[in-house]
Amino acid sequence: APPPPAGGPPPHPDIEEDKINVGFKVVRSLLRNWRRGRVAALQRAGQQVDGEDPLEPDEMALLDYTLPEGLRVIVSEGATGPVQCARRVGEFDGSEAPEMLPEWAVRSVEQCFPTTDRGEPFPDTAKIGFHLVRHPSSDIKQMQQGKLNAPQILRGRKVLSYAVSKLQLEIPPHLAVAGRDEVVDYLELLCNDKVVPPETNLMTIRRFFSKTSDEITLHYRWREGGPAPLSAPSPPARYRATGQIKG
Repeated sequence: APPPPAGGPPPHPDIEEDKINVGFKVVRSLLRNWRRGRVAALQRAGQQVDGEDPLEPDEMALLDYTLPEGLRVIVSEGATGPVQCARRVGEFDGSEAPEMLPEWAVRSVEQCFPTTDRGEPFPDTAKIGFHLVRHPSSDIKQMQQGKLNAPQILRGRKVLSYAVSKLQLEIPPHLAVAGRDEVVDYLELLCNDKVVPPETNLMTIRRFFSKTSDEITLHYRWREGGPAPLSAPSPPARYRATGQIKG
């Protein structure tokens, strides 16, 4: 990428983070033997192989899950549809017809990246534009950048980490506690003058805090009332309630 212009970063930088498609990793790991056997058979028949040669070592193989050979793989049409394929991981040898597997899975495994059933890459994650500025009540440094862009699934914690990295903040003495150097221990994020929980993503912030489809404005400030309280130990799994907040 070209270097930023003199005088500072570009006016609309992106906040990025490393992402791994866990679903693709699982599918690739489950069907690794199938792909190797299928490609070997095509090569013996003199047919062209799509994607990278799976018989050669590749960097992605280092990211594959190590799954038990006896793990059963069941492919069906929907949760209650007829079973199209039932094999153990170690039983796949490439002789299975591609029609036994979902088209998107075949295309993704063959081409070594997640694709649609037409073999096209998935579009990039939707992004949200926002402004990140100092809260008027805080004596903290002011960001010099204008509008920012980030994936809508980015959490408030990451936004605060971005501010710390750009501003090179030093923790004030009244917030400094030995062993407590997480960004949420001394910073907090606000939208519409309401403190945003650090695990809240931008999509949720826009819907429930900003309540507008336009660009949002986020404020950062030193934590009020001292460092964040220590989290209580998690209860045993059998006592833990499960649930999901739906937007």
